[in-house]
This record gives sequence, structure tokens and C-alpha cells, in this order.
Amino acid sequence: MCIRDRYKSRIKDSITRQWRIPATVRSGMRCEIMVRLLPGGEVASVKITKSSGDAAFDQSVEEAVYNAAPLPVPGIETGLFDEFREIEFVFDPEDKR
Repeated sequence: MCIRDRYKSRIKDSITRQWRIPATVRSGMRCEIMVRLLPGGEVASVKITKSSGDAAFDQSVEEAVYNAAPLPVPGIETGLFDEFREIEFVFDPEDKR
């Protein structure tokens, strides 16, 4: 696994640990997001790029991102941070199992 994939996996794991799936969840739901990060792992913004169709589910993903901050990103000095300024993720209930 390349270093970029390791960081992306660590970031998603951090978010997933903070994710509280609402009772309204149904099998097959997915929410796609774009996260903008600042150096140090702070979250600048979260944008839902593809809704699950359930506002509570989408909001739970967005809240998890903010609650997980600061996220584990490479430092500026590594020269890798620019690859993590914007990063996409897909969340589905299976991520928590």
C-alpha cells in the first residue's frame, strides 16, 4: 500500500470511529463527500457530493468528519500534504461493521 493510500485509510478510520449511524439507515445507503483540509488536519469544509437520500444519514457523516478533526495528514514539510487538501470518501453502513 502506498503512503497516500495509508494516509487516506487512516483518515477514513478516524472519521468512521466518530460516525454515529442514525436509526433511519437502510441497507444499500451511501453518502459521498468531499473534504477540504488545512495543514495540521483541520477540516475547512465538508461537501455532500452524492446524497444517500436520507438527510439524517448525510448529516451523520458530515458531523463525523468535523468530530474526527484534526485528521491524520502528512505535514507540509513532507511535500505530500497538497495531495490531501481535497479528498473524497464514500460512506455506507458496512463501514462500521
